[in-house]
Amino acid sequence: KMSTASLSAAAAATAAPPAPLPVPPPPAGSASAEVPVQQASRPIVVGSCAYWRGKEAEESKSHEWTVYVRAASPDEDPGLFIKRVVFQLHPTITPSTRTVEAPPFEVTEQGWGEFEVGIKVYYHGGERAVDFSHLLKLYPEAEVAGSPARELSIDRPVVAEKYDEIVWA
Repeated sequence: KMSTASLSAAAAATAAPPAPLPVPPPPAGSASAEVPVQQASRPIVVGSCAYWRGKEAEESKSHEWTVYVRAASPDEDPGLFIKRVVFQLHPTITPSTRTVEAPPFEVTEQGWGEFEVGIKVYYHGGERAVDFSHLLKLYPEAEVAGSPARELSIDRPVVAEKYDEIVWA
């Protein structure tokens, strides 16, 4: 014998889904009168990797560094969602604006000082950029608070990375 609750559950399971409720239109002239836009996002890593070139290097080129934008997963091709990346380097580096239109989205240079890198990521299907800022780190920090920083070594890079997401509509 089937109970009323079981019968209702069985009927609900076989019945067609209910029709969506009508959504009242927004007031004329309101911003919400626009068509809703779907958003998408992708996890990325914005970072840099710097190597000290050793005691024999020119003082103004003591480090070789790379600043980059990568997909968070090493198995994902960032070229599938990133159209181009524009890196704004320190004004003393010529040219200071670098545009990279295909993976790997990175710039490699030599120099001696740390500075803020402006990064604009353009995605496929849009012309607006997502802006990031990254501090190019050349010198190691203390591994334990209060202790001295580790020595410079040509074998140990200084890596500074940040996980983020690009979100677009």
